Amino acid sequence: MGLVDYQLFFRTHISLFHVLCCLFQLSSTLVSNTYRTDLLSNRAHHTAAEMQLHQWALAAVEYPRTLDCSVVPFIRERECLELVQRPQSEMNFYVAPPRPGGYHSVLPDSGLSGRGTHDAVIALDPYPQASFGHLVIIFFLDLNLGQEKCQERNGKYLDSGECLQLAEKQRCRNRLWPRSGRRRCDINFLPLVYAPFDETREQQLVCREDAILGFGPCPTQRTHTANYSMNCELNKNTRRCELPSLKVKARCKVYEICDQAVLISGGWSRQISQQAQADNIRDMYTALRKNGFRRPSIKTFFADTGSVLENIDEEGLRHSYPATHKIAIQNHLSALCRNPYCVESLVIYLNSPTLADGTMLLWDLDQDGIADENEQYTVAEFLHDIADCSARQVYIIADQSFSGRLVSALESAPEQHHPNVVIFTSGGSLEYSWNSELTSQWVNSNHTTMCVDDIYRDYQENLTSTPLMFESSWNAANTTLFGAPCDTLPFLTPHELRVTYMGCQNLPMTLWYFQFQSARTSRHSRRR
Repeated sequence: MGLVDYQLFFRTHISLFHVLCCLFQLSSTLVSNTYRTDLLSNRAHHTAAEMQLHQWALAAVEYPRTLDCSVVPFIRERECLELVQRPQSEMNFYVAPPRPGGYHSVLPDSGLSGRGTHDAVIALDPYPQASFGHLVIIFFLDLNLGQEKCQERNGKYLDSGECLQLAEKQRCRNRLWPRSGRRRCDINFLPLVYAPFDETREQQLVCREDAILGFGPCPTQRTHTANYSMNCELNKNTRRCELPSLKVKARCKVYEICDQAVLISGGWSRQISQQAQADNIRDMYTALRKNGFRRPSIKTFFADTGSVLENIDEEGLRHSYPATHKIAIQNHLSALCRNPYCVESLVIYLNSPTLADGTMLLWDLDQDGIADENEQYTVAEFLHDIADCSARQVYIIADQSFSGRLVSALESAPEQHHPNVVIFTSGGSLEYSWNSELTSQWVNSNHTTMCVDDIYRDYQENLTSTPLMFESSWNAANTTLFGAPCDTLPFLTPHELRVTYMGCQNLPMTLWYFQFQSARTSRHSRRR
């Protein structure tokens, strides 16, 4: 190859190299521009969706603003006026955004109006600091309903073309409408919102606290660890899983009498059972331990997990169970009450979501969003389980909405069946429980210097709702939480309190012998 050929070869390759570089640069530019265009398009779409959600939220929050409190049958006019003026920043906003196929919605105690599916579901929680069930306002939103049909359903036709409809209980009008029924027709829970063909019924209604919406911060949820219903009862059957369904062993020995406690916090669902309820159980447990209650004498029944005391008291964890088995709770309370000379002070702490009649919701075991008989604990059932209780005193601390229903039921019950029962509630029969206020008062009080009625008088004027104390018989609340008598309390030293009244004490020999002989006679009778 000559010199000219080499120069031609070299120039040709240089030219090809420049062409390839130009093509690569053009390709990079095209890719970059395409990526930028897609990014801007997605951002614009995201912004449009957020703006649309913002419009729906404003339309929903406008509803309570326009209420006429002279017509709306609220329990108290004061409650209605407070709702009308309540800032948006103090409410929680929940939404199940539009999806193909729409949604079904159910409440624990009822279905909702507007059968069939709806394109989106919106919920306003005006009182996120109150315990469920408190008032919740639910809306259905349909995208292509048309103005005429929207008006037929008493809906509000939005400028953007959607129909916003107030949800009501089936065969009932929500109390926000001028009809009778009041608490019977309240919507007091977030509904379970799920896709029509989703057999697991996974909750699609989620809390949103984006800055653009202007609502308050969402509640802190519990972690998903130790999920009893998902990891145990639905998937495998281990001995640990069987314990609540078989028997919760009560500490009752023939030669001693002990202070006992039962802590019940049903929780109902992951969305409703929040971190605050777990903290309440832990705080109450810690307060009881500080005042002499022994670990085996404190049984906790919490939501769907037996691990609520994890990292708090590993030994006490052995006496903690999920609230998934109503029979286990009832049997344990009955066992404590039916055993003579077993319990000195029986402290029962209640912190569950409640229906308007005071019924406690335990856990939605089948996850269908509807409370069946085994998933709810009624006031009548609870009072029956502690009737004729052989404990020397029974103290019930009920920090839950509508807790005054317990007092109303006890007032109408035959007095001879609950002579030693004293109830402390966070409010009246129609009131909510706020911010764990009652729990805070009891766990922070000095029980070595104050009797239970003194503690009540201390916080009587300080709670958001109107707390109640009810004694089944005169002077029933005349001891400390652990049974020390009020008349001698000022003269007892901390050591005397700890040895004589806290925890467990030995029974007198005569009682021990009588109890031993009764148990022996009973065994002989069974053998025959």
